[in-house]
Amino acid sequence: MKKILYLFSFLFLLSACGNANKTFVDNGYKLRNAPNGAEITLGFDGQESRFFGRAPINRYFGTYKTEGNKLSFGAVGSTMMAGPEHLLAAERDYLQFLHQITTYRLDNNLLILSKENGESLVFERVGKASSLN
Repeated sequence: MKKILYLFSFLFLLSACGNANKTFVDNGYKLRNAPNGAEITLGFDGQESRFFGRAPINRYFGTYKTEGNKLSFGAVGSTMMAGPEHLLAAERDYLQFLHQITTYRLDNNLLILSKENGESLVFERVGKASSLN
């Protein structure tokens, strides 16, 4: 009986680990190789289909839609803090890039967001989306 219980426990853990990164929903990410030494994060709230994060200077937020591997971001709202021009330029470019995203792909702990022309942003999972607040 103990062997059967251990087997079921093992299978449960194995299936839980296997499903850990099948979706980006409710996860938080950090942009790899962000321009100008900036730190950019992105999180997804699955309950309300909302995204949020921190750009180089301001916090940003909005809604998103998915269908299969298709992803689109709605209008982006943000705080309006000032900062150094090179960080403001990086933020502006990033937020404009979001509007052009058409697909996403998950590769282990990476979230790859791509435009139609193939240009991509690569994010690394850093935990739950709630950890970005």
